[in-house]
Amino acid sequence: MKTLKVLAVVAVTGLVSMTGLNASNDEASYAKIENPKFAPLCKHKKGHMRGLFKQLDLTSEQKTQMKALRQEMKTAHKERKSAMIKGRGMAKMSQYVSANGFDKQGFIDMAIKKSQTMIHKRADMFEKRMNILTPEQRVKLVSLMQEK
Repeated sequence: MKTLKVLAVVAVTGLVSMTGLNASNDEASYAKIENPKFAPLCKHKKGHMRGLFKQLDLTSEQKTQMKALRQEMKTAHKERKSAMIKGRGMAKMSQYVSANGFDKQGFIDMAIKKSQTMIHKRADMFEKRMNILTPEQRVKLVSLMQEK
């Protein structure tokens, strides 16, 4: 029983720390990295695609659409985050831990579902961005992506 509690605490701590790391993925945080050995791990993150889109010579209308799309995504993210905060911590973890043991498969299923949801949202966002571009800009984007 004690081992189960320790495993549950370790799992929750790992999830919370990974969430914290992912929450600070802005470009400014990369510049603040004091340990140079971690800098190469971080510089490929956020902002890479934004730089590619800046090279596409977007029209003012397209820039407005992209900005609206980012704002829509930001609003949806804030709503999901506030809902997630309400249901996180030991209360959420307790559904997988009982006196009989740890429901490993249930925990794995929950994590997979969460991951797949995030993947679908990223794919939808990228699809919406691609729909804003002209066919010529799409070709240029593909070539820029292949260069990187």
